[in-house]
Amino acid sequence: MAITVSLDVADKLEETMEHWEQYLNIATGEFASLSDCAYIEVDKALAEEIDNSDYYIRLPNQYDINEYSIMEDFAETVDDAQKRRKLSRALNGMKPYMHFKVELKYIGLDDAYYAFRYLEFIKIAKEWCEENGVEYIVREHPHGQN
Repeated sequence: MAITVSLDVADKLEETMEHWEQYLNIATGEFASLSDCAYIEVDKALAEEIDNSDYYIRLPNQYDINEYSIMEDFAETVDDAQKRRKLSRALNGMKPYMHFKVELKYIGLDDAYYAFRYLEFIKIAKEWCEENGVEYIVREHPHGQN
């Protein structure tokens, strides 16, 4: 049974967290999240269902997404040399994720970064859909970007 998903996959990528995997049920179009610590009964049942079904496909996780690389790519697009240096410095120090996001806010580029990041998630989602034979449609981004 073929399904068509809008790029809700990209939205799910924004929800990616450590110790969690997300799956698309290609029969129903529904998403499921599963902790890698399936210690509660609901998680055990879902884990068993996913393991015993051909309908679940794992979405890219945080390691597949590599947000650090997205942050580096964004920093390279910044026209203002001083801001670009500040972002690069934040990425090369201790706790790069935290410092990068603090610096984004400080220099006023946080909205630009999150728009850039979402577009990267759209690209990853399209690739994932194409690799897994999942039909998709592109819908209007809430902020007017596709």
